[in-house]
Amino acid sequence: MRSDIARCLYLSVALLTILTKGGRSLMAAEPAVRAVDFESRKIYQSAHHPSYTSWVSFFPGEHGQWYLTCEKVTRPAQPLPQCTPQQWYEMSLPVGYDKSQYRMEIVMLESRDNMETWKVTSRQPVRFHHSAGSFAQARTEDGRFLRFLWSCYSLDPSVQPNEVFYQSTDDGETWEKMAPFHDPHFISSPHRLRTLRDGTMVLCAPLQPVWGEGTDRPTRGSSLNVVSQMQMTLHFSHDQGRTWQGPLPLYGGQNVSETDFVELPSGDLLFFNNSIFSTPGRQFVYRRGNVFTPGPLEKVISGTVPETVCLTKEGVLVGCMRAGSYHWSDDLGLTWQGLGGTAGNGEVYQPWIQYLDDGRIACAGHLGADDPIGERDQYISIHFFRLEVRHKTTATRLTMERDYDAATGRWPNAYTLTLTSDGQPLADKEVTFQYTPGKHLPLPGETLTLRTDVQGKAHVALPDAFDEVEDRHAAYTVRATFNADRTDPDFKPARAPSMHFYALAHRDPPLQPIRAKGSAE
Repeated sequence: MRSDIARCLYLSVALLTILTKGGRSLMAAEPAVRAVDFESRKIYQSAHHPSYTSWVSFFPGEHGQWYLTCEKVTRPAQPLPQCTPQQWYEMSLPVGYDKSQYRMEIVMLESRDNMETWKVTSRQPVRFHHSAGSFAQARTEDGRFLRFLWSCYSLDPSVQPNEVFYQSTDDGETWEKMAPFHDPHFISSPHRLRTLRDGTMVLCAPLQPVWGEGTDRPTRGSSLNVVSQMQMTLHFSHDQGRTWQGPLPLYGGQNVSETDFVELPSGDLLFFNNSIFSTPGRQFVYRRGNVFTPGPLEKVISGTVPETVCLTKEGVLVGCMRAGSYHWSDDLGLTWQGLGGTAGNGEVYQPWIQYLDDGRIACAGHLGADDPIGERDQYISIHFFRLEVRHKTTATRLTMERDYDAATGRWPNAYTLTLTSDGQPLADKEVTFQYTPGKHLPLPGETLTLRTDVQGKAHVALPDAFDEVEDRHAAYTVRATFNADRTDPDFKPARAPSMHFYALAHRDPPLQPIRAKGSAE
């Protein structure tokens, strides 16, 4: 009996210790935001079996209507002409992905009741190898539809790879091919088209060297032995798609085929290189009038960078990664967290997310993946939910300075980190400090955990061996972060700029005046 009571007391104390680890209740460690009222709605499915409806575009109209398009592929009773061996060779497709003998059409659905109901309003027959790539579409203020296609996949020999832009002035009944959109040395696969608050349109379209018979690249999978085979670029229209400016390169040196962005309250744009690619991160594009200037690509601190993103009125970024995996960030994409309250069930592959005027978030996509035709029954769905902000996190700032010894005129290999929030010091907080020696410095690196004092400062000195270095070219990199893993739920993470320093650091001695020849000693 006594042993049972003792065991219960022990378990109670242990549980209390877990729930109050570090003097903080883990109840307070719940995520700052959560999805509520999650709902999945099937919007469209082909009546044919197996049903192939994939690759959505999801965009608003000029009077509150919404549009959703997809590619519908069906097997006709009489198969269409198969692509030639040369066409199949140039495309370099996996077995089972050639749709040349199937009927393909771009189906457009419209909703005029806040997405409660949908009806098919347009069908554009097209002939493409695997996909028409109709991801980038928009509706103009005067009721025109703009549509960009992957013309490099077209089976129509009269269509050139740079003729990617189409327009409809009759609600999608007919489509007019517009003038060549970009330089003929390149093919493009337009991916995202969004309209900014002032009506400016921004198209994200990766460019890569043209391929095919008679070019330097005989097949789609050929490489020119270059640093980056594909370059994401931006194109801008300030007159509702009548004329375009660009291309403006993005993500320098990165092979990136897909991206998304949000418009910030300042009017600047924030782009995201998602975690499908090798360097996940963010890139600001600053706007001054009609001039857009890209900043550098910044690596993410932690988390999964989603492939489609929206910005809520609370300043929280919400995004989706195929298929139905949701993530959020309240520090403009420096860190990302999984979003609770959502259900990833294989739906909304190749997602397209929108933030609605009523505060809901809507994300469209198809069930499945990049499937060969006939592998599964696909359908188009939209996920709806709201974002519940449980508590707001406080912004922080982390700075790092190398110490200076005025008596010797040297900078020892020691650093002072300062953590603040709204200009006030944050005491008793853990800060991670890392130093990584370069190739001229044969010393080990290390990652340290520091704690700030009452002034919000943390001090660290590298091992004495660093101060004994005599090679003037021996250098290392230092980095510092706060709350990168969100263990402190009250504060936003912070990252000091990483810095590259020489271990041997002192000012050169002052120069002495040059004495004139023949002057007295």
